[in-house]
Amino acid sequence: MANPLISVRNLKMYFPVGASFLPGRRKVLKAVDDVSFDLQAGETFGLVGESGCGKTTVGRTLVRLYKPTGGQILLGGTDIAPMDERTVLPYRKRMQMIFQDPYASLNPRMTVSSIIAEPLRLQGAKSEEINARVSELIEQVGLKKDHLNRYPHEFSGGQRQRIGIARALATRPEFIVCDEPISALDVSIQAQVINMLEELQEKLGMTYLFVSHDLSMVRHISHRVGVMYLGHLVELATVEELYSNMQHPYTQALMSAVPVADPDLAAQSQRIVLQGDVPAPIDPPSGCPFRTRCRYASKRCAEERPELRDIGGGHLLACHIH
Repeated sequence: MANPLISVRNLKMYFPVGASFLPGRRKVLKAVDDVSFDLQAGETFGLVGESGCGKTTVGRTLVRLYKPTGGQILLGGTDIAPMDERTVLPYRKRMQMIFQDPYASLNPRMTVSSIIAEPLRLQGAKSEEINARVSELIEQVGLKKDHLNRYPHEFSGGQRQRIGIARALATRPEFIVCDEPISALDVSIQAQVINMLEELQEKLGMTYLFVSHDLSMVRHISHRVGVMYLGHLVELATVEELYSNMQHPYTQALMSAVPVADPDLAAQSQRIVLQGDVPAPIDPPSGCPFRTRCRYASKRCAEERPELRDIGGGHLLACHIH
């Protein structure tokens, strides 16, 4: 297998919470705790899990919107995790982000032309190059040149997300984090945006980290899928392997909640209902993070955190019961 475009090794992203006058007593929220995976050039890696599991934080940390607490982010073999803002700037044009909310991610005081051009200006591009690139991008995402002088409030949600995609493509990145890019859109518009992302990937060779809680859409667009729970990666496999041979009890519960279009199959399917609430990341349980909701939990699960290991064919699992 070729060298990965991005290698994530033992990534940690902790946030201090509250304040304390006593040294060492300030609480820490472990949003991402010891996560590792690779992204190959040209693939779509899906990242799924419940709200609050840390999947969006992983995406934001990869593009260095957050400086990680620990671990490595190897972009083409170079570790960008410890870099300061000035040092990491040349690497930013190689990685961009499409945000979840097309209403909040666009500056309402800027025209579409200015929004798309902003990344190029920050990278020091010349005016002639910027104008040509903006005109090229607006057509590439299915909008018209006469849209460039309008403001975000004049567009629908789907059109705004297309503007956000054009902005993400401005610097010709190799890697894009898609942070639930269709969750705020109507179903008919969702299909259009997904088709456009797939066409851009085929045409430009893009690499995507696709963050979503929509398991059906992740199955459609992804090559490999990682499942996160409480800041940890608990299972990772190709999309075919994961959806046909899921092994982790949490993954099984997630998949059982996916609606089935066929009434007969839906009647035969059995929903796995997890007991209890998701533990707080600020005070996670000992051992396996899922043990407080797992029907198979044992004494070992409370004492020892399972490591993510290969159980065959590149299928990675963090579970003691396998």
